[in-house]
Amino acid sequence: MIERDHDVHLGHPLPEGSWGNLRNWSQSGGFDPMRADESGDNTAALPSLDSKDPLRVEALHRYDRARAGNTAIAVQRLSNAGKLEPSDGPNAPYGYYCGWQVIGSGSRVDGGIYFGRKPREAIVVDMRRPGSTLRQVYDAWVQAICHGRDAGEVRRDLHDNLAQHVAELVATYMPYDEGAVHQLERLGVLQPDEPVDLDLFLHAKGGVCRHQVCFVGAILERLADQGWLHGSVSLERKFVAGWFSHAWVRFASRDGRIWVLDPAQRRYQTLDALDDGSRLLYGDASAAPAV
Repeated sequence: MIERDHDVHLGHPLPEGSWGNLRNWSQSGGFDPMRADESGDNTAALPSLDSKDPLRVEALHRYDRARAGNTAIAVQRLSNAGKLEPSDGPNAPYGYYCGWQVIGSGSRVDGGIYFGRKPREAIVVDMRRPGSTLRQVYDAWVQAICHGRDAGEVRRDLHDNLAQHVAELVATYMPYDEGAVHQLERLGVLQPDEPVDLDLFLHAKGGVCRHQVCFVGAILERLADQGWLHGSVSLERKFVAGWFSHAWVRFASRDGRIWVLDPAQRRYQTLDALDDGSRLLYGDASAAPAV
């Protein structure tokens, strides 16, 4: 179930010291808030985390499960409107909407639906649907990378060069294109909290971070389901009051590596390769100051 006992501390000045200066880090090219899922005009509202906060270590990379998390807020909105079917099961910790499990941190991606913190289109990610373009893209992509190679070689390649493969996949099928989303909005096909298939954005050949992470998450999840990769997939989100709301893919490889795959920010790295500012942004507990 969603954790509702604690809130995360957001919107306070960032202290000097071990956390560094996130604003300067962002302005130096570490993060572009204009390519976040939602951006705000007030860049003074930056996050701070109390080193004694019980969430700091146990759930730092799970902001989305906290009361201030994007998914938690969306779930509350749907529940208040009587549109959410609750669930205690591990496959749908956030409940169901119209038969799809709500996608959030740690949940399945394929067969799910992804809601915004604020009401906007609800993205359906479902390769099981007849004629799924997402499934066709996956099948064609896997066929291409398997061509002329045995299964073992393909697995090693995906394991060793995951970042490169994901970056090329995004560039080919789901490049960052805010204009494509605005065009669909003008056509009236994107309505608040109304389901729309991810296929629509694949046909439009572009999307923003929420569409890109749904795409990458579903592809990696199916690779893992079919044994091409060994690890687990989670769509992670972070909301910083007055500044931005953002999403990325976290892939925990069986060999212990944690990948941060953020198409909108063009960042495809392991956590241990990130600088301190990036670790704060992506919620790596190892970047926290000592208590």
